[in-house]
Amino acid sequence: MRKTILIFGASSFLGSNLLESLKKYYRVIGTYKDTPIDYPGILFYKCDGLKKDRVTHLIGLTKPDVTIYASGLSSITACHSNPKLADALNSAGLINVCSAAERYGSKFIFVSSSFVLGGENNEYLESDTPFPVTVYGSSLASSEFYVQKSCLNYIIFRTAPFFGRSYHPKRRNWIESIERSVLRGNVANVDDQIEHGHMDPQFLANVIHLAIEKNVTNRLFQISSQDTMSRYDFAKKFIKSIGLDDNLITRAQWSFPLDESSARSRGRDYYHYKMSVKNAEEFFQLKMPTVQQLLDAKK
Repeated sequence: MRKTILIFGASSFLGSNLLESLKKYYRVIGTYKDTPIDYPGILFYKCDGLKKDRVTHLIGLTKPDVTIYASGLSSITACHSNPKLADALNSAGLINVCSAAERYGSKFIFVSSSFVLGGENNEYLESDTPFPVTVYGSSLASSEFYVQKSCLNYIIFRTAPFFGRSYHPKRRNWIESIERSVLRGNVANVDDQIEHGHMDPQFLANVIHLAIEKNVTNRLFQISSQDTMSRYDFAKKFIKSIGLDDNLITRAQWSFPLDESSARSRGRDYYHYKMSVKNAEEFFQLKMPTVQQLLDAKK
C-alpha cells in the first residue's frame, strides 16, 4: 500500500515541485491558503496553517504517513519588510503543523534554508550554530530549533536557494523574471555580492524519497550544489543553457536586507553561504550535483 504524504503549501513554488515529483511514489495530498491549485489526481484542501484547530483536524482526517511543511514566506525582502508576518508564516504556522503531525504519528519534514547561517566566508557544517543576519534566516532558525527540541520523528533539509519552473501561471520566481526580461531583449541587473549554492526542488524531492524509504528519523541534512556562486553568475549560466543572450545579464548590487538587531551583519559587503554536503552524500550514497549538472538535467 502506498504511503500518504500531506504537503502544506502545495501551491507554492517548492510545494508544487515536490508534489510533481513525489506523486510518482506516494499518494499525495496538498493544502493551499488563498491560491487554489488544480492538479489531476491530487486531492487538495483549503487550510490556513495559522488556524491550529483546522490544521489538527485536517491531519487527523487524512492521517498522512509523512507531513511536509513547504509553506511560509520565502522572500528575504518581504520578510524584512514585515517581520511579524515572517514569524507567523515561518514559525507559528510550522509549530501548528509540526504539533499536529506529532500528535497523529506522522513523520514531519521541514525544508529550511542556508540563510539560517551567518554568511561568513567559510564552509558551514550541519553542527555549526546558526547565526542568521536576516529576518528570513532568523525565522527559519527558530523553526529548526523548535522542530529539533519538540518533535520525536522529524527530518530537516537545510537547502540552498531553489531555481526552476513554477507551476503557478501568475507567480514567477526570480530566474523566470530574468528569463522573461532577456526574451524581451531587455538588460537584467543581477546581484553579484551574495554567494550561495543552488538547488533544483525536484532533486530535493528525490532525496526526500530516499529518506522516507530509509525511514530516517531525527536528522538534519544540508542539500546544495557542489559549487557556490552569485545570482549573477548563475543567471549567466542559466540564460546561456537555454540558448539566450547572456550578454544581457549585467552585474548589480542587491541591497541585502540585513537584520539590524544582528551585530554579525555589520561591516561586510559580501556574504557567503557555502554548506558542507558530505554528510548527506555519505548517508544517501549519492553525489551532490554541480550547478552546471543541474542545468543540463533541465534540458
